[in-house]
Amino acid sequence: MFVVATHGPDQPNIAALPYVALKGAVESGEFPGEPPTIFLMQEATYLAHGKTDLSEIKAVGLPPISEVVAFLRQHELEVIVCTPCARARGISEDDLVDYARMGGAGDMAKGAKSHSATLTF
Repeated sequence: MFVVATHGPDQPNIAALPYVALKGAVESGEFPGEPPTIFLMQEATYLAHGKTDLSEIKAVGLPPISEVVAFLRQHELEVIVCTPCARARGISEDDLVDYARMGGAGDMAKGAKSHSATLTF
């Protein structure tokens, strides 16, 4: 499953949902051979910043994003951060967590094309 996320730490209830959806997709077994992939845009780029404490970000009744990311990393999670969005927020490649990379519109298009389902949040 491929997910495009646009909400960040300032809206934890929405920011957590892309990760929870990916976890559910992995657990369902409906997407064999597809690594869970998330493309972070706009405020969601902060979710890949090394200084963002994902253990503090969670939706009501759901686990913190950090716990969900730990699960997803065991299943080859790919995190792509929109380069122009990150740069506009003062985030560089060096600021990213070790499991994320910068990317652009081409990466988003490739992700949508190479996965059998795409969700946006």
